[in-house]
Amino acid sequence: MLFKACVESVEELARHSYYLLLREPQLAAQSRPGQFLHIRIGESLVPFLRRPFSLAGACPQRGTLEVIFRLAGEGTAILSRVKKGAVLNCLGPLGRGFQFSASRLPAVLLAGGAGVAPLLFLARALVGKKRRVALFYGAASRDDLLPLKRLLPRETAVHLATDDGSSGYQGRVTDLFAGAVRQGMQPVELYACGPRPMLQVLTKKNEAWNFPLQLSLEERMACGLGACQGCAVSIRQGEKSTYRMVCSDGPVFAAQEVEW
Repeated sequence: MLFKACVESVEELARHSYYLLLREPQLAAQSRPGQFLHIRIGESLVPFLRRPFSLAGACPQRGTLEVIFRLAGEGTAILSRVKKGAVLNCLGPLGRGFQFSASRLPAVLLAGGAGVAPLLFLARALVGKKRRVALFYGAASRDDLLPLKRLLPRETAVHLATDDGSSGYQGRVTDLFAGAVRQGMQPVELYACGPRPMLQVLTKKNEAWNFPLQLSLEERMACGLGACQGCAVSIRQGEKSTYRMVCSDGPVFAAQEVEW
């Protein structure tokens, strides 16, 4: 559905990473972790296409929604400069979000870079269901890390990795988590979002661990509704392969479905 959401605030949280707070009560009430908004950045033809943004949170009581995005081009640069009181045309909430099981296993969320956004929303939902939650979060350096104390429930255990070692473990977040497994981490449910190479590595490692694993895929998209088929991914269906649209069939898929 189309909504007109009012901008409450825009601020830079970390290097090139911005926090956008929107108000639209009906949209906030309908949104679930793992879904996204398709936002028209402005009224002109530049940029021509909407931009997809994962939901980092939604509060039905306040009627607000949170979006966290990184500067990646002209569209996000324009969005970073919108003023309080501006109205954004939003299509959403779109996509299939994370699936919640009846399991009481601890939940581990693995985030790479901007992929942390939908996992922030998920962490709040899982803590609300009395689940134990840990976030393994990787970025290039400490300057790229979001202020998690502000964004996460205080019950969430946080483990950091940076490429340059400026904060937490030096190296990839998948290696940090693999080390925790080697040290005896008990069975968990995994949820992950980040760059495609990271998700591919995690899926391969999980063949040995065999943890339940859901992936939120990041793909470029135009329509956001599955019509243009620009965000197709190869999915394993029994003995055959088929294609599914990240925008409408995802963005969340079971790891064993995705063909790399």
